[in-house]
Amino acid sequence: MHGRWEEVDALLTNDFFYVGDGKPAINKTQYIAFMRHALCSAMTEMDMQFWRVIAEGNLVAVDYTNEMTHSGSFFGIAATGRRVHTTGQFIREIKEGKVSAEWQATNALGLMQQLGAIPAQG
Repeated sequence: MHGRWEEVDALLTNDFFYVGDGKPAINKTQYIAFMRHALCSAMTEMDMQFWRVIAEGNLVAVDYTNEMTHSGSFFGIAATGRRVHTTGQFIREIKEGKVSAEWQATNALGLMQQLGAIPAQG
């Protein structure tokens, strides 16, 4: 998340895959490209907090929050400059000290409401 993409690459196995928010799985190259060019170019000044971390066997589950600034285009939504907050959970599988898989669920609806893309229900 701090632009050290070679380190991210080194932490993931070559056969790494990511499944998030009900979308089809993507591979290591696609994951790094999304993180680098979509998420981290649109959302800056990230402050990610891990509230609960549970490990069992080769799996690690994390409950997190992420506060960030919407500084660039994000899924077609022009930068708002707003400070936004999202929550989610992910599970990572570890093999030989590297991440081999990640499954993630994010509160995408809440994020899109904060960006003004979807009206807040109330």
